[in-house]
Order: sequence, then C-alpha cells, then structure tokens
Amino acid sequence: MLRGLFHVDNPVMRFLSRVADVLILNLLFLICSIPVFTIGASLTAMYYCLFKIKEEEEGYLVKKFFHSFRQNFKQATLMWLIMLAVAVVLFLEFLMYRESPGTTGFVVRAIVLVGWIFWYLIGTYAFALQSKFYNSIKNTFSNAILLMFANGPRSVAILGLTAAIVCFSLMQKSTIVIWNLILLWILFGFAAIGTINVQFLYPVIRKLLPEEEKEETPSDYAFSVNEGADLSALGYSPAQNRTDGANPAEPEQDGTAQAESGQAGTVQSEPDQAAPDQADIAQAGSEPAAPEQAGTAQAESEQAGMVQSEPDQAG
Repeated sequence: MLRGLFHVDNPVMRFLSRVADVLILNLLFLICSIPVFTIGASLTAMYYCLFKIKEEEEGYLVKKFFHSFRQNFKQATLMWLIMLAVAVVLFLEFLMYRESPGTTGFVVRAIVLVGWIFWYLIGTYAFALQSKFYNSIKNTFSNAILLMFANGPRSVAILGLTAAIVCFSLMQKSTIVIWNLILLWILFGFAAIGTINVQFLYPVIRKLLPEEEKEETPSDYAFSVNEGADLSALGYSPAQNRTDGANPAEPEQDGTAQAESGQAGTVQSEPDQAAPDQADIAQAGSEPAAPEQAGTAQAESEQAGMVQSEPDQAG
C-alpha cells in the first residue's frame, strides 16, 4: 500500500508535484520582478510554464522559465511599460477624485474602477498570448481585447476569482492572519492566481494553435517512432522500416566472405609456389630445407644419407 502511495502516478503525488511547481514558479516570478520593469517578462515566463504544466509536459521548470524570460524580454517589457503607464494614470485619477463629493466624483471613481477591471483582464490575456505566439505589440493587445469580449463568461470567472482572493486578503484585521497571508502570497500567491487563470485561458489559447501543435508529443525536442508500427500508408513496406530496400550489412558480409576466400586461395597456392623452388634447389645440388611439417624419422634418414655420402666423396 505504501508503494502505491508514493508512486509517481498516484493522485496524491501528482498533486504534491503541482504544488511544488507553483511554489517554484512563484519564487522565480518574485525574484525576477524585483526591478519592477521586468514584471512583464516574468509574467510571460510564468504563463509559459503554467501552460506547459497544463499540457502535462515534462521538463526542467527553471530552464523553461528563463528560456521564455530571455525570449520575450524585449517585447514583454515594452508591453508592461505601457500597462504600467495606464495604471499610473488610473491611480492618479482615483487619488484626485477619491473624496470628491457629488455626481462628478462618483462617475469618475466608477470609470476608474471599470478601467482597472479592463486593465487586469487585457493584461491577463495579452501576456498569456505573448507566452504562446509571436506577434506585434499592437496586434497582441488587439487580440487580447477581442478574446476578452468573445469569451465573456471566462473573463468574468477570471475576474471574480481573482477579486475574491485579493479582497479576502485585504479584509483581514488579525495580525497573525495577515502575516500568514503574506507568507502564502510570497510562496504561492501570484503563481496560484496564474494557475486558476490558465484553467480558463487554455481552451481559448488551444483553439488558436496550429493543428500540428495540438497533437501530443513527448517533448518539444524529442520524437520517437515505434519500430513495429505499420508505415505502409507512407509508402514503406515492413522491410523498409529500417532500411530503404537494401541491407547495408550485406555488402560488408560479402566483402568479408571474399576476403576469407582470398586468404584461403593464398594458403592453397603456397604449396604450388613452394614446389618449383624445392625442385630448383635439388637440381643445383644443394640440400633442400626440411619442411616444418615433416616427420622426425624422415629428417634422421636424410641426415644419415648425408653422412654415408661423405666417405664416397672423400675416397
């Protein structure tokens, strides 16, 4: 039972793994957002990783985060500076008419509130699009506005859940609760809100992806083929799955056989070549060299013959 509990595919382990991913992403987002003007690139990288988690794609989360951070740094930073300028204008308008009495003050505060709502939703859609698509800043904001209105229920859900979390955090008055909430925001807050947003944004983004990118693949950089797969539809026969109609090992085998036969022919021809040499030596009156494979008895008899012939020469 304990083995099943700690198995990778166990729902509990998968949930804990997602919690760890959210923790890592939130810390990366906070660290990379410290200069303030880099918040746009950090937000884009965070959405990029959250989409990958939603697609259940394995890989190094930190590596993916900084890959997207570097890739989108310039454009995402410009987009954030535009959003920051609009936020400053809305904030100044709110300060100017915060305590203004009458209808004018009420109308301006209402406009500022609606402006904040659109600011948040447009930014959410824009940075989510930036994390998945290459486009100009103008087109990215235009598409974000169109998607925001075209997916009204999803936009309302994103806004409602985010507003509920933020309002709940701001309404607390207990010091202990406030410090606990601050700790939760540091550990999980922004990435947790991003995770909720991705649940609503992913179906919208998926519709915009090309057909080939919708297919599930092991990873962005790996492609595997089953060797037993039937490739006849692609014009390949089962024998052609591994080679293009010819076995590359056959020429090597043929060459090896020819080499072996050549060596055998050389060994067989050696006695034929050796025979004339021995005949020439015998005609010259010299003693032929005793072959290595000759018997001991034959060698002794030859030596005896040589000894017997010496007296005849001497006489």
